[in-house]
Amino acid sequence: MRTAALFDSAMSGLQSAQSGMLVTSQNVTGSSVEGYVRRTSSVRVNGLSPSSIDLTGTSFAVEGFTRYFDNLLQGQLLSQQSKTSYSQALTQSVAPLDAMLTEPATSIATALGNFFNAAGSIANEPTNSAYQQSLIGNARLVADRVRGLANAVGQISSNASQALADVLNQANSLTPQLASVNSKIRAAAIPGLAAASPDLLDERDRIVGKLQELVGGTTLINEDASASFLLNGQHLVDREVANKFTNTAGTSVIRSDMPLSDLRIKVASLDGRNPVYVKLVLPSVAQKQSNGVTPLLDTNGNSVMVPGQTILQDGKAGAYVHLLQNFVPTVQKSINLLATQLVRSINQVTNAAGTAIAPIFGFASITSSPTPLTGISSDTAGKALLDGLWKKTDTTSYVYSELVEGSNPQSSNYRQTIDAALTKAEFDARQFKVVGTFDNSQFTFMDATASASLQSKRDSFTSPVTFITSSVATTIATWKNTLQSDEALQKSLANQKSSITGVNLDEEAANLVKYQQLYNASSKLMQTGKQMFDTLLGMLSG
Repeated sequence: MRTAALFDSAMSGLQSAQSGMLVTSQNVTGSSVEGYVRRTSSVRVNGLSPSSIDLTGTSFAVEGFTRYFDNLLQGQLLSQQSKTSYSQALTQSVAPLDAMLTEPATSIATALGNFFNAAGSIANEPTNSAYQQSLIGNARLVADRVRGLANAVGQISSNASQALADVLNQANSLTPQLASVNSKIRAAAIPGLAAASPDLLDERDRIVGKLQELVGGTTLINEDASASFLLNGQHLVDREVANKFTNTAGTSVIRSDMPLSDLRIKVASLDGRNPVYVKLVLPSVAQKQSNGVTPLLDTNGNSVMVPGQTILQDGKAGAYVHLLQNFVPTVQKSINLLATQLVRSINQVTNAAGTAIAPIFGFASITSSPTPLTGISSDTAGKALLDGLWKKTDTTSYVYSELVEGSNPQSSNYRQTIDAALTKAEFDARQFKVVGTFDNSQFTFMDATASASLQSKRDSFTSPVTFITSSVATTIATWKNTLQSDEALQKSLANQKSSITGVNLDEEAANLVKYQQLYNASSKLMQTGKQMFDTLLGMLSG
């Protein structure tokens, strides 16, 4: 080997060792950083010897750094992360309601059972003061349970609205960051000559990971290594262009009191002056006939509804939209309906003479008037409201299940009149109360016939209570099972990714020893070459 080739190989070895130790130190430091992807130095042979006689050209060089990454696996992990955060947000949001339904001390069924048992006791002794007091006491317990359940559902709605606003505002802070990183990536990339640094790519992946956790969506890695982020096909970030969540007025700060129908994506236009506003949530709407005016009806005379849709399908935002658009309204309607049934059914009980008992349940007035809604004959306005909800056109009465189905826009038996009647502010179960008192006048018309009739109402409330508790409990149980499945799959994908991109400290320690040995060997080679060169110079000069 010629002297020049000797020094060239030694210098290449030193450079390779230095790059190896540099990347190893980066890996060790980055092992505790979220989203860090392991790197390694790429070494290539600089030139092969042309023959066994001429040994020049056997050195090697550092070509660059390799970032261990699997785009397919990363895409699968991001998609699963969106689904897992969706399930987590659902189960965490309804946890208080789940506890309330499963705890006997807060059960509506238990309170109603005690109420009807007290009515049965009065049937045996109508004038027994203790039994009378027990009836009103248990009625108050029923009202407390109904209000408690309605308030819990209302709190879920309030919390979901606030959480949705927080999530969208966080996403608004991330989209400009991703656009900025994309700009740096594109500026650093020179096809065939240079590529963006691994640190920029790590930052890109960290941001899209947070976005997918917050709002779901899909990440597309472009050919220039920049990232585009889409929600149901709509760009939230398109390379260096960042769109934002806004309201109808274009204000980018989202507030919790904004209705879902006001939320938009503000899509920047090419001229920057005429942005396009894309609706995030579309409510259920009634289809129209070809004239665009007359409602389209099915064979049963019901309005044909177009189901509500949303761009936010996954992530935390998707979960909160589902709660606000579907879960909360359905549960609220079922509780409101139970409260109206209690008012209408219990207050219409009559004694042997056909005289109605003093009302027991009612709704607090939503006006300045202190008179509650009880539905008795003297409460003409309240009676008209209750009859408008519960009576069919043929004057017969609906049963609970018919009204629940009729108020559901997804049902084939949906009726807008039922939905409108059941969502009236007067029927808000949070205003449900006991209007009966402990005074003797409360029981003036309560005889054995009235008490027995009151007790016989027990069976008519079995279906409503079962529907509320079982449907909600089943839904929550399904979400819990889905969460367990999502977390298991995400953990499996994360482990697979970690096996490729993660830093193994034992492996890095071994690499460090290897590079140190290479560095020492290259240094020794240069020292030996120098000694040979000095010896030759000494011989020539002597």
